[in-house]
Amino acid sequence: MDADEPQIPLPTAREKEVSFLARSGAVVTLRLIDTGRYEVKLDTRGDYTAELRYDGDTFELHPAPGVHALGGTGLSATQLYEGF
Repeated sequence: MDADEPQIPLPTAREKEVSFLARSGAVVTLRLIDTGRYEVKLDTRGDYTAELRYDGDTFELHPAPGVHALGGTGLSATQLYEGF
């Protein structure tokens, strides 16, 4: 990870849900589903739901069926921060 790259806070077994403020001003909420898997919600789009996976290096983001928004594999924290 680049030193200038934003940190995406990830939930843990102790703190099952965390939020961060994206570049757009949207509050992004991550909820722990399983090890390395998180549900993503946006406060600005009630219809947005996605699954985020993190392998320790890059992110995969898979919007729920019917949700047309940011998604893909090999995403960096910067891409997520700026994409939301």
